[in-house]
Amino acid sequence: MHRRGFLTASLATVLASPRALAQTKMDDMSMPGMGGHAGHDMAAMVQDAVTLPEGQALRALQVLANEADRPGLLRARLTAEPAIARFAEGRDTPILAYNGISPGPLIEAFEGDRVEITFANRIDNEVSTIHWHGMPVPADQDGSPMDPVAAGTDRVYAFELPEGSAGSYWYHPHPHGKTAEQVYRGLAGAFVVKAKADPIPAEYGDTVLVFTDLRLAADGSIPSNSMSDLMNGRVGDHVLVNGQKNPRLSVAKGAKRRLRLYNATNARFLKLAFDGATITVIGTDGGLLAAPVAADEILLSPGERLELVASFDRPGPITLDTLGYDRGWRVPAARPMRG
Repeated sequence: MHRRGFLTASLATVLASPRALAQTKMDDMSMPGMGGHAGHDMAAMVQDAVTLPEGQALRALQVLANEADRPGLLRARLTAEPAIARFAEGRDTPILAYNGISPGPLIEAFEGDRVEITFANRIDNEVSTIHWHGMPVPADQDGSPMDPVAAGTDRVYAFELPEGSAGSYWYHPHPHGKTAEQVYRGLAGAFVVKAKADPIPAEYGDTVLVFTDLRLAADGSIPSNSMSDLMNGRVGDHVLVNGQKNPRLSVAKGAKRRLRLYNATNARFLKLAFDGATITVIGTDGGLLAAPVAADEILLSPGERLELVASFDRPGPITLDTLGYDRGWRVPAARPMRG
């Protein structure tokens, strides 16, 4: 079976899976990324022109600072703006970022809170919005293409998080005709709404893993879409976890970890399975399930989220592999020759 590593857990040591094209390692658990769509990733057919560093410690996502002076209110600011990232040694990559980072800051709030976020669009000559993907917010606060924020202007998104809304959500732009490009250039972030009484044991932790994919030209720039991208959706050459390729995270033998998995890619389907750890699905896009479900493998479509509890009972490296998945692929027709 065709596999590419995605997540490895090495108990007491940090290891990477050599099968991975991108991977996240977790200090005793390593988490590799994925390569392609069961042979249908057109970009992956070409030898990578750029090599990304691997094996660094997994970065925790930066939490968006709350400027409010009272409990029950999240007041903050998100600015979408050009930035420079250094994915590969010696190459600067122009990206778009929220508050200067990609993925954007992790937003954390509790069900019942009021949210007031000022969005500043500083993208040159482009409208943008913030869409609160999956969240139960009023239509006029959901950043639809019909409610664009002009370049150089601000707007405040304000809404209440109703009781029972705890779950794993994410935010990204949703302007007409520019959504995919603004996302693959870096604009996406996780939004975790927490329950006031969380049934998951605190000792499991709460690890957010945002999966994105990246395509780089030889000079480090992000190339424009190909015809295949326009027909099938853009699939990058490198899968990143929290903005890194093959980062590492340690997990002690016998530990259980709560993992929130976010597929923030444009078009990549993530079919995942642990090699050496058992997983239990405890939540989906809509929050926690009524009862946990044991699973051997999971499928995350673009934009989808899952909450898992992974049990690391075996010593040595444990890998979360990506399995082959054919969701269908259209090949651009050749242009007829003219005499």
